[in-house]
Order: sequence, then C-alpha cells, then structure tokens
Amino acid sequence: SANLENDQGSGYEFGYFTSDRTFVSLGETDETTITMAPVSGGIQVTVTGTSRVLWETSDSVLAVMPQGRDPITWFRGCRYRGGFEYTVSGGGLQVGNVVDLEDYVKGVLPAEMPGDWSLEALKAQAVCARTFACLNTKHLSAYGFDVCNSTDCQVYNGVSNATTSTDRAVEETAGECLYYNGELAEAYYHSSDGGATEDAQNVWGTNVPYLQGKKDPYEAQTAIPNYSWTVTYTWDELTWVLQNSGYRIGNVVDAYVSEYTDLGNVYAVTFVDDRGNTLVRTGDDARMAFYSTTLGKNVPSLRFTITGGTGGGSSYAVNSASGTL
Repeated sequence: SANLENDQGSGYEFGYFTSDRTFVSLGETDETTITMAPVSGGIQVTVTGTSRVLWETSDSVLAVMPQGRDPITWFRGCRYRGGFEYTVSGGGLQVGNVVDLEDYVKGVLPAEMPGDWSLEALKAQAVCARTFACLNTKHLSAYGFDVCNSTDCQVYNGVSNATTSTDRAVEETAGECLYYNGELAEAYYHSSDGGATEDAQNVWGTNVPYLQGKKDPYEAQTAIPNYSWTVTYTWDELTWVLQNSGYRIGNVVDAYVSEYTDLGNVYAVTFVDDRGNTLVRTGDDARMAFYSTTLGKNVPSLRFTITGGTGGGSSYAVNSASGTL
C-alpha cells in the first residue's frame, strides 16, 4: 500500500493521466489522508487507518491529484508538488510523481548540491539537472516514467530539502538547458573525480566532442567525504562474479590494471584463470566487471589501483598469503 497526506491542500481527485500527462478527473474526496492498495488487479483507495473505501477501480493504473492552491503532499517522509500515478506491479504498487519540469528541478537541486553553496554554482547545477531530465527517458518504455528518484538517474526528494537559494537558482535559469550543435547535451556531473575526468571515448567507446577529460587542480583543495575507498575480493568471489556475468573464464588466479589513460584513469583490466586464459575488459567495463549486487561490492570509479595481483608478472597471485585482491 501507499499513503498520501495533504501538507498544503484539501483532499484529492481520482482519475487518469492522458498520454500528454493531462489529468482527467473522475471523482474526488475531502479526506486529507488516504491509502492506495492493489485489489484483484485493480486499485482501492481508503481513508488511512480505516477500511472505509473512497474509490475503487478495476484498472491497473490510477491517478491521484491533490486539490487546493499550490498543494504539497506528504509521501514516505518527503513533500511533493504535483500529482501521483499508481500502477499495479508485482503484487504491489509502483508510485510516480507527475510534476512540472521546473518543480522537478527544484526537488533535484538540493538533493544533488548543498543548498548553501554559491548561487552561481547552484544555477549551473540546475541547468545540468534540467538538461538531464529533458534528455533522458530510459525508464519510460519499461516502467512508464521518465526518470527515477535515485542516483541511477538523479536524486529527487520533492520539495523537502529546498531552500530559498535553490529555488532562486531554478527560477533564474528557468527553461535553460545545455546544447551542442543544436541538440541537448549529455550533462553528466559527479560529486568528485579523483583528480581528473576522462574522454568519453575511453569510457563508453564513443567519441563525444564536448566530453573530453581534464585534470582537476581544485579537488585536492577541499575535504570530500569517502574520497578514498577500498573494496576487497577473494579469488573465488571474483571467479563467481565474472562467471555469473556471462564471461567465459575459469578459476581466476590473477587480476591487474593492464593499461592507464594519459589522465591516469584505468583503461583496461586483465583477468587470468588457472589455465592461463586471459579476459581483458576496457573502458567502463573495466570497473563494471567487478560489480555484484549479490555480494554488495563494486568499483565506483575508473581511478583505482589493484593490489594482490601480479601487475602482469609471470607468477599467479593466487599463491599470495592473503588469497585476496
């Protein structure tokens, strides 16, 4: 189930969104706290904490629009503008926030950059966030929404963390996006870069003229949480991760960085099995090869070194005392 509670507003309308996200109302309630739950393939709305039914539909999708002037609604500890779309999925409900682009950016900005940073920095971040939202719809075909609310897209917590400065930054850049040759640009951003970014060619295998690596002389001048990191794998774990990712390799006994870029980032990692066969992964795959949701382990950037392997020498690191990488 999923609950909504009016923070600013007075009740809700029930209906559906058209293909262009126009809300069509079919009914309403003055209740301010409601719960949506899947029922027999459809969706039922009750007064939260009771069994009193306010609305029920046999459809697998229901739109809920808060009423009132500039309504703001609580959902799972955060406050949101706009409406909500509920979709029956896997026995539960998928919840989407249908919101104006500028209101969306007002929710992203303070989640991606501290609200007390300089106004010009906030404005630059607002343009990046808006550009990303306008360009990316990677979840639309599979799930029916444009962007998610996590770091897989960009973090979005509604208006909960907004400040006067973050709202001002969005308002003063309203409608502004980044373009290259008349097309929306890939506005990638990050919390830190380890001292240098990287050419898109060396990461994703495609040359993007405006995504060229640069040394970053400023990052070392500030303290960044979790700036240095370490992740440890046993050889058995590494074997399991690679084999379950579909790579044809035997028992891994060695792994090492076999090539760096001119900017000092990893370009290639070589894995060696107990029969001497090698597997070489390049670009972003050089770090993603280590990724495992099951083990809860990953290599978070391409700026790393490997210890415990041979570094490309002739002996196998599996004979090391630790038996780990």
